[in-house]
Amino acid sequence: MKKILLLLSAIALVMLVKAQVQVRPLPKNGFDQRIRNFINNLKVVDTHEHLGSPSGYMKSGRLDFMLLLQHYADDDIKSAGMSKPTFEKLLTDSLTVMEKWNAIKPYWESSSNTAYNRAVLLTTDQLFGIKNIDETTVEALSEKIKKAYQTDWYNHILKEKCNIDYVVLDGEDRSFGDPKMFRYVKKFDCINIDSRKKVEIIAKRQNLAINSIDDLVLALNEEFQAAIKKGYVAVKTAVAYNRTLFFDDVKKEKASEIFDKILTSSKDSAFSFSEVKPLQDYMMYRIIDLAKAANMPVQIHTGLQAGDGNIIENSNPTHLANLFLKYRDVKFILFHGGYPFGGELSTLAKNFRNVYIDMCWLYIISPSYSERYLHEWLETVPANKIMAFGGDFMNVEGIYGHLQFAKQIVSNVLISKVKDGYISENEAIKIAQKIFHDNAIEILRLHQP
Repeated sequence: MKKILLLLSAIALVMLVKAQVQVRPLPKNGFDQRIRNFINNLKVVDTHEHLGSPSGYMKSGRLDFMLLLQHYADDDIKSAGMSKPTFEKLLTDSLTVMEKWNAIKPYWESSSNTAYNRAVLLTTDQLFGIKNIDETTVEALSEKIKKAYQTDWYNHILKEKCNIDYVVLDGEDRSFGDPKMFRYVKKFDCINIDSRKKVEIIAKRQNLAINSIDDLVLALNEEFQAAIKKGYVAVKTAVAYNRTLFFDDVKKEKASEIFDKILTSSKDSAFSFSEVKPLQDYMMYRIIDLAKAANMPVQIHTGLQAGDGNIIENSNPTHLANLFLKYRDVKFILFHGGYPFGGELSTLAKNFRNVYIDMCWLYIISPSYSERYLHEWLETVPANKIMAFGGDFMNVEGIYGHLQFAKQIVSNVLISKVKDGYISENEAIKIAQKIFHDNAIEILRLHQP
């Protein structure tokens, strides 16, 4: 009898827990389609792009089907076996369209399963009406691309097809784009110094004599103030491509000692990373000091490095915790969902009020990772700290395809959360509005001219 009573008590407890988890009534019929419709039609802030100018593409040798394969798709094509020099030749006008296709065909067919390349196929279908890339379509696709670039193509894609409110561009080129739409972020190369040659490049650009660590800091300050006047909205660093994201808080004397050695070295000799790390670390802190004074967010590349081969542990976002602790009033935006460090990113964004998640690039790295971790982030991180979309593309067509991935995945997650009773339909709509639009405007202060 005692065992039966214990069993009944356990069953009652399980039923009570389930009742408490299902805190909301079942959603009304059609909630899933209403959520998808809302997301498909809302205005979007694109938090991160590398767009090249349309005039530049028109003058290049890549205004054919290779335009769609030049960025990200190229990584998987090379991963499938194509050499870098061979691929680079395909981005010139030295070959005909069919010669380019014959060269790339086996590598495209071997890698067309990846999300990078599924996004390309989605783009060719929805923008150009061509479902497959093969020997029967590449010439027609190339002609359609050329004709598109004779129109107001960028505005057509960004404004009409994507319904983008703002685009945040990682780059210096302001020769294109609607100034009401485009905003810019600034990178500073003083944290990459490893030779006298690099010091001289900064000195020439700034028209300053740089003979000491104080001069270098002064050059940084002047460049930073000029960036503020030009309206840059954030500081960006992608040093995780070249070094660890752990930055020691280095004393000025140590940094000065290393800098003096660099100045007295031969122009073309480069110091090892272990030798220059303290100097680079010191300059990183000076950049963040300036960002703090200007109330400017700091964007940091974390996770996967594009290209052929790298050290993924360098880009683990947990390396940055000491910066988050020291600079509690600086907003740190961690890029790319930290792939593959999604769980680590959860803890950082949850535990630090000044850490934000940006899902730029993420959906075409791995749709399933994006969906899995967006579920987790919505369970662990306040919704005002997540930004859902940045295309991270050099070509505007890629932005469109990537955005379709993003909208479907975010819809899937929010619909699942409503179906499970975790949030209501109305809450899902509000979250979508925040993560696709409102959060980025608030965090990056995009309404400022």
